[in-house]
Amino acid sequence: MTLKSLNFTLLVVNIDSEDLSVLSEELQRKRMTAPEFFNDAPIVVKLDDHSLNVDFSQLTQVVTEQGFILVGVSGDLSDTQKEHVKAQKIAVLRSSKRQARKEQASVEQGSSSGETEVNSDVKTKVYTGRVRSGQQIYAKEGDLVINGDVGAGAEVIADGSIHIYGALRGKALAGAMGNKTASIFCQLLSPELVSVAGIYKLSDDLSEDFAGKGCIVSLENEQIVLANLSKI
Repeated sequence: MTLKSLNFTLLVVNIDSEDLSVLSEELQRKRMTAPEFFNDAPIVVKLDDHSLNVDFSQLTQVVTEQGFILVGVSGDLSDTQKEHVKAQKIAVLRSSKRQARKEQASVEQGSSSGETEVNSDVKTKVYTGRVRSGQQIYAKEGDLVINGDVGAGAEVIADGSIHIYGALRGKALAGAMGNKTASIFCQLLSPELVSVAGIYKLSDDLSEDFAGKGCIVSLENEQIVLANLSKI
């Protein structure tokens, strides 16, 4: 038997209330938008308020009832919350120290000069050709450049930003390890799903104003926003 460390793409849902009926309604709404996509989909629940008294047994039940699989809990957890999570045999997930250092450096640079520091040692993975249905291309700890189309049923993932010199018709997930400054650039936007740092939108949730056009997908105030590529 060989143990390996691998990276996987997971959906992340933030909760800021002890009332788990809100979570249940949100998961149900998401599942109904794409039942096949979300059926038995693994998710991580993130808590950023260490004062919340969450019933983690009920949390597991709510997630399961809505057709998802709870992989773990992350966020700014108190020691008491961690004990309650572990008591329910739920994993406590932590961001990598390397990612935390990157985010902290970005915050410090932004607060001192108002500009975002460009990391000169970021790796870039280049893939030439069409990414076909069933294929998954992943750029670990760097950006991903696709010289071609991303077909329906295909998936492109990067810990950094994604640049697609062609059409995006499949799924694109940038900032896979939590990098909120990552973006998705494509010459023709018609995706199944776009995601930045775990925050995602399905095709039906995207503005029709950008359909079939060059587009930039990024995060602003924890929300997916679109911009016209030709105007940037």
